[in-house]
Amino acid sequence: MHRLLLLLIVGTAWACPSVGASQSWKRAQPLPEASQDAVTAANAVINQSGSEECLRGKLSNAIVRLSNSCDVSGHSSKACELASELAGQESELSMGEMLATSETLLDLLDESAISD
Repeated sequence: MHRLLLLLIVGTAWACPSVGASQSWKRAQPLPEASQDAVTAANAVINQSGSEECLRGKLSNAIVRLSNSCDVSGHSSKACELASELAGQESELSMGEMLATSETLLDLLDESAISD
């Protein structure tokens, strides 16, 4: 995992109590749980339910958990590919990028649920 993303996740978890200082990024969640967390985070971004910094942390954490869960389970989907790509990025997303990513992620997770 890239050092910058790790610092962003840990730093945001410390700075925003609503994100929680979870250590869940260290282990993979079951894929359905990680997918639901991604849906929850994406909806929070779309509804702007918090500060930009906290929303960025929620979405980043959810994307990393989804990517890890996809890797561990061996599941392959467009949502997993997007999560893996985003989890490996070193730059942080702007609010506009977070909104677009959230909408795309929701669409892909919905498609993934239909095809499962």
